Amino acid sequence: MKRILAVGVGVVGCSLMLVGCSDNSTSSKGTGSATGAAPTSVAVASGGKTTVKVEGNDLQGLDLNTVTCVRQGDTINIASGAVSGQQGLGVVMTGGSTPKVQSLGMVVDGNALAVSDNMGMKTGSADVKVDGNTYTITGEAAGADMKNPMAGMISKKFEISVTCK
Repeated sequence: MKRILAVGVGVVGCSLMLVGCSDNSTSSKGTGSATGAAPTSVAVASGGKTTVKVEGNDLQGLDLNTVTCVRQGDTINIASGAVSGQQGLGVVMTGGSTPKVQSLGMVVDGNALAVSDNMGMKTGSADVKVDGNTYTITGEAAGADMKNPMAGMISKKFEISVTCK
């Protein structure tokens, strides 16, 4: 039962992050809307230097050109677009001088892996280092092996480096 719950949490978390982090508005540069709303403090960066490694190797199937970094208030969202429904990435973290990962989801070889610490249920681990506008997130994401769900949880070490403007 715990395995099923953990798999469910991981899959739902990954799905929510990828949907929640997407940016489908045309005024995402923080200019406000045409309805007279106050300007927002959203900063969007894409196309910067990004690397995503899992177990020391580049995450195959992830289009690094789709990775965006969105800062809004004290929250930073990093997300990628889907490539043929295969690999994907979504990260939500706090901003400031000592950012912390609130949740992270990635799809690796068809498996949804996650890092989260919600309502007392901790999955995986992540640390963040900041060098100017570059964030390097390292840790271990966990989830279920979808090819063999009864085998239990799997975990993969990862390193994500992304430049946010």
